[in-house]
Amino acid sequence: MLNEILSGWKNFIQKSEVTENTARKRAALCALCPHAAKGKLLIFIKDDLKEIQGSYCNVCKCPLSAKVRSNDICPENKW
Repeated sequence: MLNEILSGWKNFIQKSEVTENTARKRAALCALCPHAAKGKLLIFIKDDLKEIQGSYCNVCKCPLSAKVRSNDICPENKW
């Protein structure tokens, strides 16, 4: 899982249109998920996807800014 999240952070920094299209769709689902939680340190990471900015997944503990841009899967099988 670490490799997937590292690739997600790489995609966060080096945004591509394809990655961002996928990330937007995933972020919309994550924003509605009851497992999305605000992180105290993550609020300092600014994201174009405002609905997930500063949030992490309470199931896998991954920051959503990286998770939605990674090759990983949702632990709740939502995407």
